[in-house]
Amino acid sequence: MDEAAVGRSLAGLRHLGAGPGKRLALQVHPDRHGVAAVLAAARTGATISLLHPRWTRAETSRVLASFQPHVYVPATDDMAPTDVGLDTRLVPVAMVSRQVRDVPATRQDTEGLRARWVLWSSGTTGRARGLVLDDAALEASGRAVARRMGLGPGDRWLATLSPAHVGGLALIFRSRWPGSQVVPLSRFEAGEVNRQMDQGAVTHLSLVPTQLLRLLEDRQDAPFPETVKGILVGGAPTPPALLRRALDAGAPVALTWGMTELGSQVATAEPARVRARPGGVGPPLPGVEVRIDQARGPVLGEGIPSGELLVRGPTLATGTWVGPGQTPVPLPLEDGWFRTGDVGRLDARGELTITGRIADRIITGGVNVEPAEVEAALLELPWVREAAVVGMPDPEWGQRVVAVVAPLGAGGAEGTARAPGLGELREALADRLQPAKRPRELVVVRALPRRPNGKVDREALRQLAGG
Repeated sequence: MDEAAVGRSLAGLRHLGAGPGKRLALQVHPDRHGVAAVLAAARTGATISLLHPRWTRAETSRVLASFQPHVYVPATDDMAPTDVGLDTRLVPVAMVSRQVRDVPATRQDTEGLRARWVLWSSGTTGRARGLVLDDAALEASGRAVARRMGLGPGDRWLATLSPAHVGGLALIFRSRWPGSQVVPLSRFEAGEVNRQMDQGAVTHLSLVPTQLLRLLEDRQDAPFPETVKGILVGGAPTPPALLRRALDAGAPVALTWGMTELGSQVATAEPARVRARPGGVGPPLPGVEVRIDQARGPVLGEGIPSGELLVRGPTLATGTWVGPGQTPVPLPLEDGWFRTGDVGRLDARGELTITGRIADRIITGGVNVEPAEVEAALLELPWVREAAVVGMPDPEWGQRVVAVVAPLGAGGAEGTARAPGLGELREALADRLQPAKRPRELVVVRALPRRPNGKVDREALRQLAGG
């Protein structure tokens, strides 16, 4: 990112009143204006709330009412709600640097200033929860990821994820340390991303699995250029079939696992490790510890600890946002360990594999079913493009397994949009899943519902399933 542009943005934010003790709301795309604003905001010493530009006005209003910013920077004029009723200075991001014409501020101007960041867990449910991270947590994460990925001067990371998503903020943040560059792109478009890669404009990307799928479809599985060193894939489980397809095309996939409470990534398997042992997310990042609570997970065999994942380290969030002037509620820790709610296993090499999430687990007829296992089996079927699984109440079984499937052809991909019936589906899964794990209901859609961060919206899935 152009340092002069960041300096101009910093001067503009200061002119608007952003600084220590002030609250700054940024609702920006990962374009050149938005990335400059995020990098500049980091030098103001303010408390910064990042809002997703795809939120509705109602969703944005609820967050603004909770945060009560002194300065609000939306991506455009028409994005800002008018019914918030706050005493707030509002300037669209493209206009921020035009507020002043002074000499751009330098790094020395901001020594000792530390920003705080508030990321909202969801802007779609009406009950968004703000998680507070300080600079130290993001710096620790950025340095650890840069080390694991071998990031250095001359590397260029493509920014397509919203900064309101912890992965989008983290990739901007980590470029500050090894001297690499952020290449802004306002939104993900598979054709444009492939063009950037093929022209050698970027060396690294951050994607969610569905974006990786669209990238492969657009390039028709053509080999990836050698100038691309790493494609970080996270935010949701990567289906085995998709991973094999990407590796066959020579994509340097790096699988990762993390969450907002943990400052983005916890564990990452760099491309060489993924090629050698596909599927796992690698060992924890330097400085981060992970342990397994085997009392809260299925037994997978001798010598393979499995259960809920607990994490501690310098990347942990400070706590949950309460309101202006109030101390964040600390994360619930047990001797410094944070319970993630995710389930996984840790092998003898210290490498993690994520197997599901406790809240998503289905118990049907007394059998524990991990949706990720069923989804992986569904994605092995030749007619399935996307698949997700939820549990729905059932008077006989307690819960029934419901598959929501987008067939090939339904989303514009080549192939047939034909979806077999439930009986044919269960028969196709007979050699992959025991009877209790096979779906008892099938819902066919054109595309899976997703939240703004690219993750599957499981509440919307339940609604599709009649919940």
